[in-house]
Amino acid sequence: MVREIIKLGAERQSWLIFCAGVAHAHHVREALTEQGIVAQCVTGETPSAERDKMLSDFKAGRIRALTNANVLTTGFDAPGIDLIAMLRPTMSPGLYVQMAGRGLRIAEGKTDCLVLDFAGVVEQHGPITAVNPPPRKGDKIGE
Repeated sequence: MVREIIKLGAERQSWLIFCAGVAHAHHVREALTEQGIVAQCVTGETPSAERDKMLSDFKAGRIRALTNANVLTTGFDAPGIDLIAMLRPTMSPGLYVQMAGRGLRIAEGKTDCLVLDFAGVVEQHGPITAVNPPPRKGDKIGE
C-alpha cells in the first residue's frame, strides 16, 4: 500500500492517511519514512503540544504525510490536503464522509483530491457524492 501511495501521490503535496489502529499508523509512518517521505503519526496518545506542532508543520508543507488512528476524522481542517488514503474500513457512512471530507476543502492552487481506498469503504458506502446510508431500524429491506 505504501509503495502504491507513493507512486500515485508523486505529484501530490499533502497526504492524510487513515489507519486501522495505533500500531498500524506508526508502522505506515515508518514505511513512508524509509522511502524518503517526510511523515509523522498522530494518535490519541500524542501529547497535545506535539500534536499541535505536527499539524502546524503539516499545514505549512513541512510534513508531506500524516498517518493517524481515529483522531483526524472530524474538526481537523487542512484545506491543502490533496491525497486521502483509507487503509481502514468503517461501517459508518458518516465516518466515511468525514474521512473523505478532509480532502474536499477548497484551497488556492488545489484542483482536486485523490482518494485511495485500500479498505473497501467506497464499495461499501458508494461514491462520496452518493453515499448509501444504512437502512434505519424498522425499514423494510428488499423488493
